[in-house]
Amino acid sequence: MIPMKFIPLAAFFSLFLSAAAKNHFAGIVASNSLSRNAYTCRSQADWNQLAKDAKQQGFGAIRIEGFDCDALDRASSAAASVGIKVLAGIYASGTIASSLVSINNDVQTFRAAYKKYGADRYLGLTVGNEVADSPGNIMNKVYDVRGYLGSVGVKTPVSTAHIWVTVRDNPQLCGADFVAANAHAFYDGNFDSNQAGDFVFNIVVPALKKACPGKKIYIGESGWPSRGSAHGKAKASVGDERNAIRSLNCAARKDTSVSVFAFEYDDQLWKSNANEQSFGIFGKIKLNGDALDSC
Repeated sequence: MIPMKFIPLAAFFSLFLSAAAKNHFAGIVASNSLSRNAYTCRSQADWNQLAKDAKQQGFGAIRIEGFDCDALDRASSAAASVGIKVLAGIYASGTIASSLVSINNDVQTFRAAYKKYGADRYLGLTVGNEVADSPGNIMNKVYDVRGYLGSVGVKTPVSTAHIWVTVRDNPQLCGADFVAANAHAFYDGNFDSNQAGDFVFNIVVPALKKACPGKKIYIGESGWPSRGSAHGKAKASVGDERNAIRSLNCAARKDTSVSVFAFEYDDQLWKSNANEQSFGIFGKIKLNGDALDSC
């Protein structure tokens, strides 16, 4: 007879394995800010809760897009505590040239985190997210960062992240260790929320595979807002956001060579409009038992 004290633990692992099997996203994007009207840094306790939530719902990684708020160390510590990974991102404000000092400082921050948390904690490192600069300038810095990190023993794959059409039209952006492309069906305007997964895997992914043959592809952001203006056929509501997450999850199951990051953990009320503020998933959409159970 199994002692009663062991039953909750067994039930927990059963629940986790069920969640992991149903969740076909590679991970979830998380802002360094809490869901507040003003940009407010997450504490270590906040990151710990975020990582716990992500793990319990079957997400295997957290993506961060900048190191402000001590986010790299805090997110890495939180991820390590529950056994998930981090796709790290160095933020570039403006052009590469105008961000050189901050980029170089962040490279040192990443080097220290790599030493502290180990190579296995990091899926990759992106230098810039949708940087408003030429592909040549972006990639020159990517290669510079990759070369430097390699010279000091850091083996993490390095690339940049950009809007998928920019990558499609500028294959130079495919030249590093992987491809990271952000793709939101909502902003295309020709698809409803039930078609979010079809948009990514029938249109975006084939275009990226053609432009970047042989490269590992990360869809660095894909989600749906719950408030704000419509974009053509795309309407914003909680129900539509749920439909989009379901559609993306089911589509991701069909091509496991592509890693999709759901956007994003929680609403970001400090952003400029209702659409951008309302991509948050946790606390709004039921995942296990609903949106992740449909395929």
